[in-house]
Amino acid sequence: MILKPSILYLLCFFFSLHYCVPPYTQLWFDQTVDHFNLETQPQTFKQRYLVYDKVWNRTDDGPIFFYTGNEGDITNFWANTGFVFDIAPAFGAVVVFAEHRFYGESYPYGKVHSFDREHIGLLSVEQALADYATLIRTLKKQWNAQNSAVFAFGGSYGGQLSFWMRLKYPFVIDAALASSAPVKLVYDKKAQPDYFETVTDDFARANPICPSLVRQGFSAFLDLVSTGQPGFKTLTNTFQTCSPINSADAANLLLLWIVNSFGSMAMVDYPYPANFLAPLPAWPIKAACEMIIQAPTPLIGIARAAGLFYNGTSGNLTCFDIAEEFVPCSDQTGLGA
Repeated sequence: MILKPSILYLLCFFFSLHYCVPPYTQLWFDQTVDHFNLETQPQTFKQRYLVYDKVWNRTDDGPIFFYTGNEGDITNFWANTGFVFDIAPAFGAVVVFAEHRFYGESYPYGKVHSFDREHIGLLSVEQALADYATLIRTLKKQWNAQNSAVFAFGGSYGGQLSFWMRLKYPFVIDAALASSAPVKLVYDKKAQPDYFETVTDDFARANPICPSLVRQGFSAFLDLVSTGQPGFKTLTNTFQTCSPINSADAANLLLLWIVNSFGSMAMVDYPYPANFLAPLPAWPIKAACEMIIQAPTPLIGIARAAGLFYNGTSGNLTCFDIAEEFVPCSDQTGLGA
């Protein structure tokens, strides 16, 4: 028996089968390199975009669900944005995921020279928004879909882009869903919670005793650092680092490595297994809290929780190369800057 796409996605929705994200068609668009400099036009580059149209109701002007790509390979966002595909059948929508310039395979001057000093200025929010507006308007013409409404979707930075698309290009975008976007941080004058306050709240919701144990674990960590080499040796063994922790600088890198794992798990605390930032189980914060609670000491608990992020649910790492797994200047929280 062959099931229609709409029936398949109803099954996926009710049984929460994350692996029901559909296959995509990969396409390329000749995108303008600089939308705001007439002297360089019509210079273009190949921008990648992904399409799924198996449930699109063309005859009734079904909508276009447009994902405003984030700072990364667009295929990763396709594989971890199930909500769009869950609801597409009900709306008879075509799904388009556009890749952000300077990421994935969408480089104006190739992977190497795009980041040269004379080109890096083209990596901007304004250029990215113009990219998406240009792509949408072109696709609507190609598909003869001028009457199809366009709904922008995005998460985190991509969510902020969706929000800005609706503001800057209301004649292109009919509505936007900005998930986990820092809209209030940017536009609300009221003080917003610190990032790690929110992370702590996430762990508290998973288990009320978890934050206290995490604090005890970090206190034990700092106490060991204060003892010098004996403490460094204990940290090396407890956290199973590939290279020994033998200085305060190495201990600080290890500390940031742990902090990054907790903050990152909060960002991808999905109700289903996912492989976005790391191969993690459903509700990874809950899984991490269980590890912390069941550990013989809080220090061992935070070591196991951090290991869950860097080694995944079925990882086979025998030790952690913290210098490779965490680079302070790329720390998403800003603590390692």
